[in-house]
Amino acid sequence: MKNLQELYDSYLATKPYSGKIKSATSMMIHICKALDLPTQEDITSDYFDGIPDALNRYFKNYPLRATQDKAILAEMIGRVGPNDSLQGMLDKLLTDDNENVRQFSLHSLGYLGKSNPEKVLPFIERFRKSNDYTMKSVAAHLISHFATTQHQEFILSKINEWYEEGDLEFVQEVSQKIVDAIKQGAQKSMSLDEFIDWIKINFDNKIEVKY
Repeated sequence: MKNLQELYDSYLATKPYSGKIKSATSMMIHICKALDLPTQEDITSDYFDGIPDALNRYFKNYPLRATQDKAILAEMIGRVGPNDSLQGMLDKLLTDDNENVRQFSLHSLGYLGKSNPEKVLPFIERFRKSNDYTMKSVAAHLISHFATTQHQEFILSKINEWYEEGDLEFVQEVSQKIVDAIKQGAQKSMSLDEFIDWIKINFDNKIEVKY
C-alpha cells in the first residue's frame, strides 16, 4: 500500500456493510487530524506504523474513541491482508494495551483466512504459543472456522502437526471448537461422526471432546 487512501479503496472493494464504511470514513478523517496531514494520500506507508500511537494521542481524553478507530483499522487490514507495508501497523494493533483491540485485530484475519489460510497461519503459530490465553483462544477459534472451509484437509494436517509437536492443549481446544462448529451447521464436507473418527485415529485417545 502506497498510502492510506489505497488501503481504504482496497477495503471498499471487499464490500463491507454500510455501517463499517461509515466508521472507516470517520477513522480516516481522525488519522489525518492526528498526523496533521491534509489528505489520506499524504499519509504514505512511512506513517503506517505510527498510526495506532497517533490515534492514542489524538484521543488521549477519549480512549474509547481510539479503541473504536483502531478496531476498524484492524478490520480494514484483516480484509485486505497484512502485506509488507501493513505488517508493522498490524503488529502494533496485535500488541495494543487494550485487550479488546488485540483480540479484534487477530479475529479480523478470519476474513482472509477463509480464502487463504496460509497467510494467516504465521499469526496462529505466534499466538498458539502465547502466554495470553485470550489470544490463544482466538487463534483456536480462527483455525476451527478455517477447518470448515474448502481448506479442510490442509488445516487438519496442521492440527496433526501440532499434535506431533506435543501441543496437546491447543489441539484440544481447536478440536472442541471444530466439534462445536459442526454441531452449529458450519461444516458441510465432514460429519460429526467422521471428525470424531479422525480424532480417534490421529490422536491415540489423548484428545477428548464433548459432543
